[in-house]
Amino acid sequence: MAGSLRLDTEQVQQVANDMQRITRTLEDAASDSSSLASVIPVPELSRAVEDFAGGWDDNRRNLVEEVSALREQAAAVAQAFDDVDSQLVDALTRPPQPEYQAMPATHNGPIAY
Repeated sequence: MAGSLRLDTEQVQQVANDMQRITRTLEDAASDSSSLASVIPVPELSRAVEDFAGGWDDNRRNLVEEVSALREQAAAVAQAFDDVDSQLVDALTRPPQPEYQAMPATHNGPIAY
């Protein structure tokens, strides 16, 4: 059964780049939540925002790790397909190399120069 596999590696690399931006946005969100709590004049509300931000920090850290892992995998997939594609193009376009056959040994004595 013959089939084909098509993969737009530029699109996969773009997904990896998008995931990098998502990671940076999530990492920057930590300072945003702390800043927000500091400007809330009502102490109870400010503490509630800080409590929420603390729980969100843990979840965001896990999310950053997961997105980072996916980004690395997407980039690796794109690179691997590009590498294989280049190797296949090279193999198909390289001029044929002559095959060399070993000559049978016919002289058993020392070689004089």
